[in-house]
This record gives sequence, C-alpha cells and structure tokens, in this order.
Amino acid sequence: MQIEVCDSIAKTPKEAWNALTDGSNPFVRYEFLCALENNKCVHAEHGWHPAHLLMKDGDELVAAAPAYLKTHSYGEFVFDWAWADAYQRHGLEYYPKLLSAVPFTPIAGNRLMARDEHARAALAEGLRIQAQRAKVSSLHILFPDGPARQTLADAGYMMRTGVQFHWNNQDYANFDEFLSSLTQKKRKKIRAE
Repeated sequence: MQIEVCDSIAKTPKEAWNALTDGSNPFVRYEFLCALENNKCVHAEHGWHPAHLLMKDGDELVAAAPAYLKTHSYGEFVFDWAWADAYQRHGLEYYPKLLSAVPFTPIAGNRLMARDEHARAALAEGLRIQAQRAKVSSLHILFPDGPARQTLADAGYMMRTGVQFHWNNQDYANFDEFLSSLTQKKRKKIRAE
C-alpha cells in the first residue's frame, strides 16, 4: 500500500472517499469536508492546512483519514494550550501539529475510514509515519469512534479520556413534555436558566 497526503479533498474522488464512510456520520463525508475547504473555513490562512492521508492499493483508495497540519488549537474542542505553553517555555515549537479530526465538530465518529481492519491498522501506522515525515511536534486523533479507538489502542497510541453528555429525544412532543419527565427540582433549575 502507498501513503499519499492530499492538500485538498477536492483532489480525491468523491465516490471513493464516501465509500469508506459507514454513512452514519455526515461530518466525515466528502461533501461536508469539501464545503469547509471551498468556503475557506479550513484554509492555510486560518491555520488549517489540509493534509488528508490516503492509502491506496494500486489505484484503489482503501483507507483515508481527514487530517490537517495545524498552526493553532482553535476549532478542535480539545484544549491543549498548556502543552503549547510548556513547549514554548522550553524553547520548543508546538506548532505545527498533525490533527486527524473533523474541524469545528466535537462529535465522535470514524477517523480511520477503511475498507477492512487490515487497512484501518495500516492507516493508523501511516498517520504515525506521516507525523514523522512532516516533523511535527505531535499527532492528535480527535473523537474517534469505537472501532478506530480500538485500532489506535492496539497500535500503541496514547488514549485521551474525555466525557461528553448527550441528550436523546425520547419522542417528546414539546419542551413541556420533556420537563414533565424530570423531578420538580430539575424542572425548576432548567426553567431558571
């Protein structure tokens, strides 16, 4: 398999990229990532240098990771300012760093998109190789889903632990119906806020 770095998702065939997604998360689809690039939400001028990692077997795209060389930590929802500060205090450069994530989207999802487990494992190693080639301070893979998280753990990546709270609509007809499912104390707090 060959590793390629693509500086714009527009240079990747849409059908091949989307075939690697499981369809459950619209934020890793070609259309969403392309819209961010086309509208300059992610652009070198704004500290987001697209560096999508592609793995090919011949001409076939078998794995891909949305990735960016970052010159700051804005838009990630993971706060590593203390690391950047520590690097600076020791005369080291923290930026650029390599980031595999969906910009401005703190939603867990597929970050190691692959046709099978073998390709997913190869992609995890490919990201590590690309970080070394690019001579970045660090590699971050934000909000990976369960399969990607397991692949990364198996590959020896240091895992970040975080907590997210998710609200699920239990077919409430309206906000008052939702409130009626809570205790009086919780209803009062929510109404006060």
